[in-house]
Amino acid sequence: MRRTAIAVVLLILAGLILWRWDWVMALRDNNLSYFTDDLFAQWGYGILFFTIPLMIVQNVVTLFPILILIVFHFIVFGVWGGMLFSLIGTVSGALLCFYLARFVAGKWFQRYWSKNEKKLEKVIQAISKYGVYMIVFLRSIPVMPSNLISVAAAASPIRERSYVYSTIFGNVAMIGVLSFLSAPLWVDEGGIGYTYQFFFLFFFLSFISYFIYHFIKDRKRLIRSYKGE
Repeated sequence: MRRTAIAVVLLILAGLILWRWDWVMALRDNNLSYFTDDLFAQWGYGILFFTIPLMIVQNVVTLFPILILIVFHFIVFGVWGGMLFSLIGTVSGALLCFYLARFVAGKWFQRYWSKNEKKLEKVIQAISKYGVYMIVFLRSIPVMPSNLISVAAAASPIRERSYVYSTIFGNVAMIGVLSFLSAPLWVDEGGIGYTYQFFFLFFFLSFISYFIYHFIKDRKRLIRSYKGE
């Protein structure tokens, strides 16, 4: 059942890409104005039926910079709308890639592994050791390929539920970082907004504190086990 559902989703996404390949080429050319001026004027909110699936595809196979669609969402839907729709697209893509690697695409997984063996081994070791914390950390790094993290997580012993919520938190961080870095492209005269800034300040401080707490806790446990307590 799960494999059938994944196969249906892949067929739909493949059909969309073939149908709107000109949109993919515009994204590859960083043609942001084509989306903000032309397509949004034509489709309105209906454009989400295309941009979110495109983000899903990008998280499985890298075809264009994800930043372009994130900036587009922030320009036309505002700060919180941009965050929400970008989060839906990136998380859905990360989940699809994870399930695809773990349950379906054996041959694709082997080819991907052979091309990225050294990188994958390091990431798998880190995820196996630190689990959820490492996935959140890796996904908060904008330059870290999403599909590399997903495939490494699929090959690690991490549980599905842990992968899901670590991916959500990690992608919130990633979108936040990219939104601040690209602020000159989408911020209007009203600015980013204090609520948005305080939200991410609280988010990052909480994450760092949580990570440090568990790191210290794990270190103490290792020291006690080494001393034979």
